[in-house]
Amino acid sequence: MKKIVVDDPGRFSPLVASAIQQVAQASDREIAIGVPGGRGAVSVVAGLLQCDSEILKRVHVYLVDERLHGSTNLDTLLDVGLADAIESGTFKRSQIHVPQEGTEFMPHGRNLELLFLGVGEDGHVASLFPGSYPELDAKGTDSVVRIDSSPKPPPERFTISYRGLKDHAKRAQTYLLFFGEGKRIALERFLSEKENPSTLPCMFFPREWFSFNVVTDIKEISV
Repeated sequence: MKKIVVDDPGRFSPLVASAIQQVAQASDREIAIGVPGGRGAVSVVAGLLQCDSEILKRVHVYLVDERLHGSTNLDTLLDVGLADAIESGTFKRSQIHVPQEGTEFMPHGRNLELLFLGVGEDGHVASLFPGSYPELDAKGTDSVVRIDSSPKPPPERFTISYRGLKDHAKRAQTYLLFFGEGKRIALERFLSEKENPSTLPCMFFPREWFSFNVVTDIKEISV
């Protein structure tokens, strides 16, 4: 694990662009990127749009979760830059993939190259909240599951499961984004390494030996 401290979330965008460019240079295949909604989407989309048009043609973004009511995570992606990119012709709506119940997160055999996940105040990632582990990691669990009682509104969501993360993101370079002072306690709990994914879902990644970095704008962490 590498901890990356930035002055503000906007300063993470060049690092996103650099990570995408490295993947693009290593292979001429489609580039599959897992992306969050909410605050984390802003710097990720900004970094994506710093890449040149030839790279953008190859990028497919996969939302890790989606709200079923109100403003959606897809709305967020569009609002923070992808709508303009689609209108200008540098990106296509078909390059954005939204999780849906009854379908696989990605086609069988496909894997994410990069995964960006915002971490919540309670340590949740995607819509995997405390108490969701180990049930949503059980053998046979679908890669996309429906959540009907999210502690964070709206209550109904679709999310990638822990099993889906194992199936499609184990080879990805993962970035856990702790942006904002409200994430300080979650970050300190994570770095203390005293909990498990049941109480702090983001602990899933070190427990399962994912390749990941922690990115934060919080300074002077007391761990």
